[in-house]
Amino acid sequence: MNIEGNIAIVCITENGKKLALNIQSLISNSHVYVVSNKQNKLQIECETKNIFLVKEKLSVLTKKLFKEYQYILFIMATGIVVRVIAPYIVSKFNDPAIMVTDEKGKNVISLLSGHMGGANEMTNFISNLINANPVITTATDVNKKSALDLIAKELDAHIDDFRDNVKDVNSMLVNNQEVGIYIDGKYDVDTRGFKILESLENIENIEKIVVITNKKDFLNNYINEHKRLDIDKRHLEEKIIKVIPKDLVIGIGCRRNTDSELLKESLYDLLEKYNIDIKSIKEIGSIDIKHDEKAIIDLSKSLSIPFKTISANEISKVDYLFEKSEFVKKNVGVYCVSEPVAYILSKGNLIIEKHKYKGITISVGRVSK
Repeated sequence: MNIEGNIAIVCITENGKKLALNIQSLISNSHVYVVSNKQNKLQIECETKNIFLVKEKLSVLTKKLFKEYQYILFIMATGIVVRVIAPYIVSKFNDPAIMVTDEKGKNVISLLSGHMGGANEMTNFISNLINANPVITTATDVNKKSALDLIAKELDAHIDDFRDNVKDVNSMLVNNQEVGIYIDGKYDVDTRGFKILESLENIENIEKIVVITNKKDFLNNYINEHKRLDIDKRHLEEKIIKVIPKDLVIGIGCRRNTDSELLKESLYDLLEKYNIDIKSIKEIGSIDIKHDEKAIIDLSKSLSIPFKTISANEISKVDYLFEKSEFVKKNVGVYCVSEPVAYILSKGNLIIEKHKYKGITISVGRVSK
């Protein structure tokens, strides 16, 4: 398992401390917090960057940990943990993953943020490390079925009306109601419990259909490609829940002091030509000399998409693969920008070659999911 983020391990007894230190030795980027008070009188040999002796109340420590960690493992009674985390719980989209284990390490419980926070995955991981029994109670997992929020997390995807759609689909799955799934592209997701659809024909009895696609106008595109003019478009639209993976990267080259609105309009034009949903963009990028280019920064902010820069040295290693420009070489030190940037950001999967606009070039790559 590739652990993204960090984990805090909290203990309040001597046996708990021993278990915490054992787990910490097995997981990189993990920190142990030994809570010492007048009753337990816990000590540690010496504080390190990974092991801390805490003399404040558990509730005070917990408040801090909620803000700083993606995962928190409490080694203590579940009742204590429930009471201590209660004031800080917000939602499954904000809360860290909370796990609990007894001080003997017999059971590891996924307590909070099982899917979105990753508590279920981490519970299984830690259980395997210490030979414990994983306790997972989310209904879809118990029934050995996938879940819409889990698919969204796997794909880093956008879903409109996320809460309501996740609630409806997951409820249908655990109650053995038929939910269709149509995968438009090469996406490897857990489809357990879903009815996999090869087409959108003969689906009158299916109430909900999850469609994984990065197309802006998926349905019209589907109808045109399959020459299905007899499809009741409105009826089908009501069934579809669109899952839009954030798997596209945009490479941008532009002249200095390019107009922000012109760059935005150029990108929108490209997306329209290729029927790409703007919500599928994972990041935009350019050469490092453009790190302060206002138009690109404005675009990044307006779309709430990260802006990454690639060094000229890194670009020079692959720019020979694409059409060369002596003008670009003279100005920025490499033969081209947008294509190698999209190529690098997508790890070699360029799907749309550069399109030229007024002093602007734009290319698109796709990150494997």
